[in-house]
Amino acid sequence: MKHLRTSFFQWLCCVVGALLALTVLNAQAQTPASTYPNKAIRLVVPFGPGGSGDITARAFAQYLEAQTKQPVVIDNRAGANGILGTEMVKNAPADGYTMLLTTNTTLAANLSLYKKVPYDPLKDLDHVGMFGTAASVALVLKGSGINSVADLVSYSKANPDKVFYGHYNSASQMTAEMFRVKTGAPMTGVPYKAIGSALQDFYGKQLQVMFIEYLPAMAQIDNGKVLALGVTAPTRFKAWPQVPAIAETYPGYELGFFLGLAAPAGMPPDVMKKMEGWLNAALKDEGFLARLNQLGLEPSKLSRTDYTKFVGSEITRWAQVIKDAGVQPE
Repeated sequence: MKHLRTSFFQWLCCVVGALLALTVLNAQAQTPASTYPNKAIRLVVPFGPGGSGDITARAFAQYLEAQTKQPVVIDNRAGANGILGTEMVKNAPADGYTMLLTTNTTLAANLSLYKKVPYDPLKDLDHVGMFGTAASVALVLKGSGINSVADLVSYSKANPDKVFYGHYNSASQMTAEMFRVKTGAPMTGVPYKAIGSALQDFYGKQLQVMFIEYLPAMAQIDNGKVLALGVTAPTRFKAWPQVPAIAETYPGYELGFFLGLAAPAGMPPDVMKKMEGWLNAALKDEGFLARLNQLGLEPSKLSRTDYTKFVGSEITRWAQVIKDAGVQPE
């Protein structure tokens, strides 16, 4: 009997041990990617609503919700030229549930515009990829007497203390500053947290010119009160051939921007692979591509590795642009 009890307990221990081993193996098989996502994802936009970045983020969120069957919440965290929202994502858990809409403002220009930036774009963020590239449009109010880029330059030179432009991120600021440098047109910049408040003052005639992204520019032109003087791309927009490139009048003037997607550094590789797959799939989706086209964005064809290298090159390029514009870091 004693022998039987001993055998039984030995058998029981073996069974329990096997079950425990299976439990451990099953837990190991449940990698982050196998259950990800199982709750809402937050997509941080480090600017106010209404700009190209915000609109792109919302379009991607809609696409992502359809793919993951999970809510994707847009979190607009405007402030300090995108620094506040970017720093928040830097400090978030690297678990795939916080993403960041990135631009050349947050990843490149800010490093030369400010003496202290609380993040390193290449060390503190894992870059998923790029949505695309685009350019801006110079706008004035109809009836201002300014009907061309040349008119704007002439008026600015004749009235050096009367021409103000609004900027709501470093891209809009540097677009105007490079225009000032290339043309010699005296203009004074006024900072805003979001494009909406800048446009309000523009319509109130407190600002004489605005350099804004394609889609917001089209929305303003559609109301019949605004005139497009030129685009900041090297050539005319295919969808808007009647508006000249500023470079046609002032050769060498060209400045665009890009929009990308990032997450906190240290992401699990399998989760990052899923995120990259979603972005790549979105860039092949007809509905999402149509939305990018409405924004004047040229879809990206860069791999994640090449995009990360591109970010590094943009840091160097924007440092030179800011130096050429004579802008001193704050």
